[in-house]
Amino acid sequence: MNILAISGSPRPARNTASLMKLVIEAAKTHVSDVDAMWCNLNDMTYSGCQSCLACKEPTAKSCVRKDALAFVLDVMLASQAWVIGTPVYMGNVSGQLKLLLDRMYGFMGPNRENRLPSGKKVVVAITQGADEECHKELPDQIAALLERRGLEARIIRACNMPVAAPVPEFSQSIKEEAAALGRWLASAL
Repeated sequence: MNILAISGSPRPARNTASLMKLVIEAAKTHVSDVDAMWCNLNDMTYSGCQSCLACKEPTAKSCVRKDALAFVLDVMLASQAWVIGTPVYMGNVSGQLKLLLDRMYGFMGPNRENRLPSGKKVVVAITQGADEECHKELPDQIAALLERRGLEARIIRACNMPVAAPVPEFSQSIKEEAAALGRWLASAL
């Protein structure tokens, strides 16, 4: 497994997953043996950060809670490239993804040092039904959060997406952006 794909959408085959797949397929055109592991957060049972601070013990690698998300956090540590996807709900990431982002607090050690090895790259695929002016600050907020964890982050955003379309149709500019991000992501593998 080279790429960890984490979907924060409750709809496993719609807009968000389709945009994530565009990026992953583009990466596969640059590195022939790329393998992607998919985690659909909505299919897992886990909780958010409990503020127990056990992750700040010197021997901890990340969050110490033992639920379904523990495996995902371990794979995040081990993989060089991530594709994270989320729809925009109520002006923010999905609740499923928010819990994961909160649990990433464990990737920061007791002296605020990053526990994630350097060189990791992440593409965040954001989809929303509104136009691009709506919630335009969200991509910068997500990128800043990830960069504080030592990640190189890039965002791809598809706006005005129909909610009920059985098969999403992306514009040519989104397809080109996904291709460029796939090439960038492949450089980490």
